[in-house]
Amino acid sequence: MWDGDRNAIGISSIIDELPDAKLFLEDLSKFDFEQVDVIIPSPGIPLADLRLENLNERRKPIVGDVEIFMFENKERMHAHTVAVTGTNGKSTVVKMVEAILNGQGKDAIAVGNIGVPVLDILYAIEHGERAQPDVFVIELSSFQIETLYAMDFSVTSVLNLSEDHLDRYPSYSDYKQTKGRLFHGESRKIVNRDDAQARALLSHDLAAGSFGLAVPQSDSEWGTREVMGERMLCRGDVDICPVSGLSVSGQHNVLNALAALAIANQVVDIDEKGIRALELYEPLNHRMQIVGNIRGITFLNDSKATNVGATLAAITGVSGPCVLILGGESKGQNFTELNQVLSKKVLCVVLMGRDAGLIHEMISASGVSIVGVSDMREAVKVSLNMLGERGVVLLSPGCASFDMFENYAHRGETFAREVNRMSLS
Repeated sequence: MWDGDRNAIGISSIIDELPDAKLFLEDLSKFDFEQVDVIIPSPGIPLADLRLENLNERRKPIVGDVEIFMFENKERMHAHTVAVTGTNGKSTVVKMVEAILNGQGKDAIAVGNIGVPVLDILYAIEHGERAQPDVFVIELSSFQIETLYAMDFSVTSVLNLSEDHLDRYPSYSDYKQTKGRLFHGESRKIVNRDDAQARALLSHDLAAGSFGLAVPQSDSEWGTREVMGERMLCRGDVDICPVSGLSVSGQHNVLNALAALAIANQVVDIDEKGIRALELYEPLNHRMQIVGNIRGITFLNDSKATNVGATLAAITGVSGPCVLILGGESKGQNFTELNQVLSKKVLCVVLMGRDAGLIHEMISASGVSIVGVSDMREAVKVSLNMLGERGVVLLSPGCASFDMFENYAHRGETFAREVNRMSLS
């Protein structure tokens, strides 16, 4: 086992639990890979660090945790496997699919990049801590797909594509190609009709189903239409439920709900039980989550928005006067994509974090007022002062959080805490 940090959290626990395991805590370039038969890297380790050329020459296989899980499922469990990736909305769609399937009486569990590692759930099943489910709904990051080869999922979907992780990939094209590998197997594929880049990943294959905001033209298409003044989710010519019946808001969540329905319907025929479960689905923490209201001003925590595409969707879904809190580690993204929506929907951008200067340069053409702050407390205070008696303060950073926080959750919790403190002052 290797870790580049001698003081990494969990090292002492590994030593206690696996006393016979050999630990290597030096620079990876000094490691002799002849000692091992297979390499299982954490998704956070760029494959470039593993000297791939030498390893390929020595026939040293590199596989990830999901590859191991898929082998075990194929050999022993034979459960349905739903795999979902995309730049934005993965976690929400995966949890919606889980809710729909559980509502239909299936035992479904959301695992993977969403926070429950696939090998942890495998361990729990093997040790009798959890019954084997009927369906694994797996959220996959591009990092996990890099070391995944067994593409024999039951259902797959690439929800959307926009720039992200350009600090890891040589180009946006490389990032897209990595996501597209999920469609290489024989799964039933669900595509987004509204995203040309994600749709293009299918190449010459036919989709089993699709979702989009337009009126659906066949039973394999999910979409929306107006019925007596009410916007409805629908499949083909069948109306499913009113958009107003969903517990989540915003156009992006309409798309998420349609994606979840299209995906879940490949596992089981959805009826009113599954639809009701979708309607009752509550938004995830740190994803367009209301954390406070001060003198008519709503504070929305969208800290999980760690790329430009997610922030774009968040701003689009907000109505009324808006102050946007933006910034962090930019990951080489192009923030000029925000300029048009900023000029139309945002009164002021409050910038914070390591790359605030770079982002300022890219969004200055929007013409929106931009204010720099040093921390979250100042960001909340400035944002509140920018609005009158109503409006929205939206934390949707579009960036990674590690320059100032432990993770996006810590960032969102800090925001909520500062809002609460401000409401009491």
